[in-house]
Amino acid sequence: MPKIALNLSSEQLEALSKMFPDEPVEDVLVRIVNEFLSGRASKPESRADERSLRTLLDILNAYTGKIDELNRRVSQVVEILEGISSRLQNLEEQLRSTVQQPKQVEKREPRKSALDILKEQGVMFESDIASKIKNRDAFFERLKRGGAVVIALAKERVAVDPDFFTRFKDRVAKLSSSSDDILSRELEKSELRLLKALSSSGLAYFDSTRKRWVIEL
Repeated sequence: MPKIALNLSSEQLEALSKMFPDEPVEDVLVRIVNEFLSGRASKPESRADERSLRTLLDILNAYTGKIDELNRRVSQVVEILEGISSRLQNLEEQLRSTVQQPKQVEKREPRKSALDILKEQGVMFESDIASKIKNRDAFFERLKRGGAVVIALAKERVAVDPDFFTRFKDRVAKLSSSSDDILSRELEKSELRLLKALSSSGLAYFDSTRKRWVIEL
């Protein structure tokens, strides 16, 4: 049987002793509670007895309220714990699913070499890479060993992809004018830039007699 401790004042104990002189206080309290709950509580014989009984009932009601509040809080705690348990279970399932899935290997494209870049661009002027390459002599020497055509212009060097250079010479050989409009229309931008660079360095010129361009390398 559960036990409940009650803090009674000396006045309350004295009042109960006077009301029930032949019974222990504990038995009196139990009997009063039982009679109150069963609706058989007897009417107090005096105002003092009535006040004492009311005080006792107030104490019991206070404890009952505390028990109800405790039950409510326990229910809230249980609900929170159930929610946490459900979240942990979902997280565990997600982690298990992640572990079971094969890890995708990140595919990285191989780093392009200078020759690869030159093949894409066709032409690479030294002035364009001056801020990026510290040892430009070694850079152009490496391109030359890789098969690139390296031309020493008046103020800089230029590396040309061999396939690009072959197409460039064939297209230039078919030109019959030195007009900028015709050159811009017949040549790509990179080809036109290379032709003008060669021309300004004395490595290419337009023979007005034969109506053709001459490249001297």
